[in-house]
Order: sequence, then structure tokens, then C-alpha cells
Amino acid sequence: MYSAESYFWGWMAYSFGVLCLFAVYWLLVRKISPKWLKHIVVICFLVLFFTPVTAYPDNPYLAPAFFVSLYEGVMLKNQGMGFQRGLAPILAMGSISIVLYGLLSPFLARRKK
Repeated sequence: MYSAESYFWGWMAYSFGVLCLFAVYWLLVRKISPKWLKHIVVICFLVLFFTPVTAYPDNPYLAPAFFVSLYEGVMLKNQGMGFQRGLAPILAMGSISIVLYGLLSPFLARRKK
């Protein structure tokens, strides 16, 4: 079994990789003209790759929900909850993030002016 330090360094390497992928992703979405749409697309990308969930049901360590969902949905089709264990937190965090963005964006736009 891995130690807490191993999971920490794994998250560091994973975060660095996702941020490198995000740099390329940003080059693709930066020219979307409505700013609100561009922001929502960026929020969805970050939520998809950075939402954590427990790696195993009886393990306290966290793993990216996207990969947990993918693994359990593809490899463990008939056992347990499948895609749902990783997909539910992603949908919840995505919904919360978009609602918070919708509530905070008018205040931030007003502050900017």
C-alpha cells in the first residue's frame, strides 16, 4: 500500500500534468467571444480533472474522480456503482461551481469597472 507521502507526490505530478494540459486547452478556448461561455468551459475543465474522491471505498486517500469513474465504469462493470461513484461528485462540483460563478460574476464585473 502507498503512504501519504506517495499520494502527495502523485497529486503533485498529476496537478502539474493537468496544468500543462490546461495551457494547451487555454490556447484552444481563449478566442471564444462571450466571456461567460469561455469561463464556464474553463470551469468545467478544471472541475472534471481536479474533483477528488476516495480512491477505494475503504481507503481514506483521494484520487481524481474522473479516473476513478473511468476505472470503475470500464473495468468493474458489474461490480458496485460503476461510473456513478466518480461522476456524482463531478456533477455536484460542476453545478456548485457554475452557480457560484453566476452569483459572483456581476460583483466582480462591477468591481472591475
